[in-house]
Amino acid sequence: MVLIQKQYTGRCQRTKKFMPVLTFVCVVVFFALYVDDVGPGHDTLFERTSHADLKENLSRSNHVKSLNGADISATNSESYYLSLRDLTPDERSPKAGVRHMVNPPQGGKVTLVHCDSTAGPWSIAVHHNWAPLGAQRFLDMVESGHFDHKVPLMRCVKNFLCQFGLNGPAGNPFKPSIADDPNWLPEGKDYRQNEAGIKRFQTGYMAYAGAGPRSRSLQLIVALHPSGPLGGGSPWEVPWGEIVGAHSFDTLSKIYTGYGENGPAQGKLWKEDALEMVERDFPELDHIQSCRVIDEESPS
Repeated sequence: MVLIQKQYTGRCQRTKKFMPVLTFVCVVVFFALYVDDVGPGHDTLFERTSHADLKENLSRSNHVKSLNGADISATNSESYYLSLRDLTPDERSPKAGVRHMVNPPQGGKVTLVHCDSTAGPWSIAVHHNWAPLGAQRFLDMVESGHFDHKVPLMRCVKNFLCQFGLNGPAGNPFKPSIADDPNWLPEGKDYRQNEAGIKRFQTGYMAYAGAGPRSRSLQLIVALHPSGPLGGGSPWEVPWGEIVGAHSFDTLSKIYTGYGENGPAQGKLWKEDALEMVERDFPELDHIQSCRVIDEESPS
């Protein structure tokens, strides 16, 4: 009896030693069978679940459902703005301080636009109270799909500004000019910067390129560097919005400025073969690939 008990005890101890090994073998066999069942070309269960959850969350969101085909990869990073809630208080309601020379017009509707470009993504806060007519013209261009036709960043001057908007005959609907908005920036040479050294037209301000009163149509500018002369009285240079988010300023720093003032001639950018000409003669030039309204909010 004692001998049998010892043999039984020894077997139990040996079995316990092999239990971890048996467990590991079972786990390996299970996953091998699962992967074989899924088949080649399929993601694992965890990858598929994560991707599906991401798409479902995006489709449920009231703030991103109007992306309408914009580069969805942009929504996979926490650094991109998906709604107005992502803006900082200073971006949502800008005031005079370390960035703005004076208080911009307060209140009013704010629209968040996401643009993709060959230099990277932009988030644009459109402040309707800053320049109502200019803001609405830009949003009309966005909603019409104007920026979905590879709009070249045609005149980008280092430490100054970047001009864009022309993209062949596709821009014809917006060729007629709009009336001017009142300028909320202080005008004249005496107000190029304040006592703190804050310049009048800040990096990321967006306005129109023009050539006189009532000349705003479809050509836009974004400041690549703080400027004192800009916005000093030219009626087309009143800002209607600004870029927001660190990712947007990073994009500004990457825009190619090597052609400077020697980029494509504006007259040629109205023609049917404008994009072919740009790609052939100015291969380094960056383009806007798409713009979409992703959020909008009126004051309560």
